[in-house]
Amino acid sequence: MKKRSATDRSVVQKSADELSRPSAASLARLRSAQARPVDTSDLPETRPGGARARRDAAGRLPAPPKSPIREGILAELGRRKMTRYELWKRARAFSPTISESAVYEFLRGERQIGLAYIEALMAAVDLVVRPIGRPAAA
Repeated sequence: MKKRSATDRSVVQKSADELSRPSAASLARLRSAQARPVDTSDLPETRPGGARARRDAAGRLPAPPKSPIREGILAELGRRKMTRYELWKRARAFSPTISESAVYEFLRGERQIGLAYIEALMAAVDLVVRPIGRPAAA
């Protein structure tokens, strides 16, 4: 067997021929476990980023935080009758690495995204940021 370096100790490489066949008892144990319902009571309910979700007395999740940028993008999507999928496709022209899930989760208020992605979404719907009270440049 080839000796592994100190940096390579966590990687184990075996071919299928090197693996031992499972015993009948092991297979029966696994099949029995698959037939039982899964108890998820010990799994914490989390939100993106790992923070535990806090529900109100009625069991509802809190509303996403207000964001003028998110609201502006959503308003523009509604005005243009554009889907979130179309927004993502257009935004990829400005930032090829933006993921579809990042767009959907950001617009639902479940995820924060970086400035490059925000700029790509805004460019995709021709939104610009300007000071309040100052007219847009012609």
